[in-house]
Amino acid sequence: MNAIEELKEYFAEIMRLHYIQVTLGWDQEVNMQNYKSLEGRSKQVSLIEKLIHKRVTSEKVGKLIKEAEELADLNEIESAMLREITREYNLATKLPEKLVTEIAETSILAAKDWREARAKSDFSIFQNILEKSVELQKEKARRLKTHPDMYSTLIDLYEPGATYNWIANVFNPIKPKLIDFVKKLNYSSNKPDDSILRKYYDPDKQFELSFEIIKKLNYDLGYGRQDRSTHPFTSSLASMDTRITTRTSENYPNECIFGTIHECGHALYEMGIKKELHDTILCNGTSMGIHESQSRMWENFVGRSKEFWMYWYPTFQKYFPENLKNYPMQEFYRAVNTVQPSFIRVNADEVTYGLHIILRFELEKELIDGKIQVKELPQLWNSKFEDLLGIIPPNDTQGVLQDIHWSMGSIGYFPTYFLGNLYGAQIYQNVLKKIPQLPEDYRKGEFSNLLNYLRENVHQHGSVYRASDLIKRITGEELNPNYFMDYLEKKYYPIYNL
Repeated sequence: MNAIEELKEYFAEIMRLHYIQVTLGWDQEVNMQNYKSLEGRSKQVSLIEKLIHKRVTSEKVGKLIKEAEELADLNEIESAMLREITREYNLATKLPEKLVTEIAETSILAAKDWREARAKSDFSIFQNILEKSVELQKEKARRLKTHPDMYSTLIDLYEPGATYNWIANVFNPIKPKLIDFVKKLNYSSNKPDDSILRKYYDPDKQFELSFEIIKKLNYDLGYGRQDRSTHPFTSSLASMDTRITTRTSENYPNECIFGTIHECGHALYEMGIKKELHDTILCNGTSMGIHESQSRMWENFVGRSKEFWMYWYPTFQKYFPENLKNYPMQEFYRAVNTVQPSFIRVNADEVTYGLHIILRFELEKELIDGKIQVKELPQLWNSKFEDLLGIIPPNDTQGVLQDIHWSMGSIGYFPTYFLGNLYGAQIYQNVLKKIPQLPEDYRKGEFSNLLNYLRENVHQHGSVYRASDLIKRITGEELNPNYFMDYLEKKYYPIYNL
């Protein structure tokens, strides 16, 4: 057995420890939402994190990496494995065990305070532990120092190779275009009416319908399941066990239906990784931006398409006949594509969604740079929200407390969501060139052709290719935001009769 084979075997155990940790997190969010104490769970997660850290930073790993670097005949997968193991080792060895375990423990306790603060719409309940979490992330960034600025170092953990400046250079030109596009749509004298979506829709029926949809999208229930949680998420508890959650709102079915499709997109990515990569460090999405490209593609380019609803609307009517019995499909399609500034990111339309992300991106940068304090976040959030979207959140729940990410210590994650929209548009346009009949497939309730293309070109590769390499491999060019703006114009001008 050579060094790369030993590393593969050694990291298989580390991956299984990671899956145990994910299982604890999944259980916490699905089954422990109303628990008064999570101290026991925080100690368990902290212990697993400690065990993982010890194994990753062991002298054995360092020795095997040096030996593997001398091997001349590594294939593509082995080279990628060595690249990712080396990255993991270099990052982990810069972090003291005490910091790693403290971050893990704090994230569990912070999630509890966040849920309480969100339920009571009171940021002060969350403030103290968020301050601690932010300081821990700053300390982590100072020690890792993979980039000159701390925020880029944190971004790199979720989008390897990306920096604050690179993302800012992508986001800054598109920000005014999105703001102007929203205004242009608002000038229409024939805007969609989404009042049909504000009626009462039985939450249990919503969940049942969403379940029916993911089965049709080829989500394999032999290797996963769907549950409910405060914040929708996707978790792989093993190489062949990927679970999703959703949430329901009585007076807004979009939250459940499109949230479910979104998480299904993540799950299809994880479920499509080839078996050769199972239980290896490469058995996950290559970056969160590429991961989001998959979820946003299924949610918006497919799930909000006219052809999708030509197939699903009769079923939707059967579930909710009182609301939709005599309501035209065309108007329902327009309703689910209403562009209107709203408070909640996960419910935002695909035009304003990017502005939600840009707000968080800008706040995070200032927070990590020390230009603003945690206690200022609610006020600054509302001020920036008004500047970008023209409305002010009425309370903390619909404002600064809406997302779970900061409680988890996931600072630097948010920009990957909008990168996902941009990657997704570019990939999807390439797919349509290869398979122009896709919209007709959706009208027939057929989604396998799209999935098969994504399996071949994205999913199966896991983390073998970095995001920048993968997008060029698929489309022949680097990330190009123009595809997204072109997509918006072609879709929304007809919907708004412009």
